[in-house]
Amino acid sequence: MKNKITILTIVLFLHSFIGFSQKDSTIISKYQEFALFITGQEFPASNTDTSINRDFWTEYQLKINEDWPSMDSSRLTPMRNWSDDVIKPEINDSLTLFYPFSGPDFLHAHVLFPNANNYLFLAQEQLGDIPDISKASERDLSDYLDKFYYSIRDIYKRSYFITGRMNTDLHNARVKGVLPVIIFFMSQTGHEIHDIKYETFDANGSFKEIKSITGRFSATESVSITFSETGSDKVKTLRYFRCDISDSGFAATPIFKSYLDNLHNVNTYVKSASYLLHYGTFDIIRNIVLDNSDAVLQDDTGIPLKYYKPEIWTTKLFGVYVKPISDFTSPYLMQPDLKTIYDNGENIDSLPFSLGYHWRTGEQNQMFFIKNKIEQNDE
Repeated sequence: MKNKITILTIVLFLHSFIGFSQKDSTIISKYQEFALFITGQEFPASNTDTSINRDFWTEYQLKINEDWPSMDSSRLTPMRNWSDDVIKPEINDSLTLFYPFSGPDFLHAHVLFPNANNYLFLAQEQLGDIPDISKASERDLSDYLDKFYYSIRDIYKRSYFITGRMNTDLHNARVKGVLPVIIFFMSQTGHEIHDIKYETFDANGSFKEIKSITGRFSATESVSITFSETGSDKVKTLRYFRCDISDSGFAATPIFKSYLDNLHNVNTYVKSASYLLHYGTFDIIRNIVLDNSDAVLQDDTGIPLKYYKPEIWTTKLFGVYVKPISDFTSPYLMQPDLKTIYDNGENIDSLPFSLGYHWRTGEQNQMFFIKNKIEQNDE
């Protein structure tokens, strides 16, 4: 193994040297440098500590280069093909993608909705920040990569983040918040990071940059990431709000509710959302989704079928529908009307990938709702 690492180190060093000469010494942003670092693509050029032994870096590259292609072939590629065939022909896929209960999951949002002009994420996890890798020691860099890789383990294995683990993994002394994970997924899916800003907004809905964040739900703080596909001039924005989108959370932040009420014409995506949209304590965000969405793609953890009125929505169902996993024990989470439709098996299409809580068995579903054009025009 040691000889393999040594040989690979030489190869990667030569590749980096050649790549540097081809780039004509182009200066990249510190955010893009960080992105290339955590995805194992380039060791940070800003770090000039010549005493660093890079064996840890080469081992990290080996892990990334082994795990990502496996996930891409088994899950992401089938998802892309399915989206091309099923989702894109039915909608305006350049609309903003609205993703409540997102966590840092840019990966699946982008794979399913790659042409969205902008992305709007809502979740409770901290915004976070990125470290200054230009001054980091060998120990600091190695420890950061170890903890970062550990924090994304559930996406490789389960396709979703476990909330309890995120509260620990993304709130530690090294890896802070969702920002590093979002950047990782952006870079791994072929994007360049241009700029990152922390912002809040006033009663008129105007955003203003802030230099530091309080971390309070009531502060309506967000992190805004501008990025583009490598080689493209089209710049996009992902905005992530740390927020409480329960009814009581909106009561404490009426300005935030007004902002979301005025979204209009978005595509919405919901995945592995702990069935929160089934409860009466989440009526407001449920109505925001139904009122403002041109289309909704979700699994059964999203809005129950009974809220999608046939005169307003066209419904397309995929996969299989089974009872919630044992983590969710309430008998009210099972939807009898949805089960009847699936049991009849009429107009249920297959699902060529596994994405969600039933990752062990692959008994997954996707529910695609398209708002009828008359309803959209009336809006």
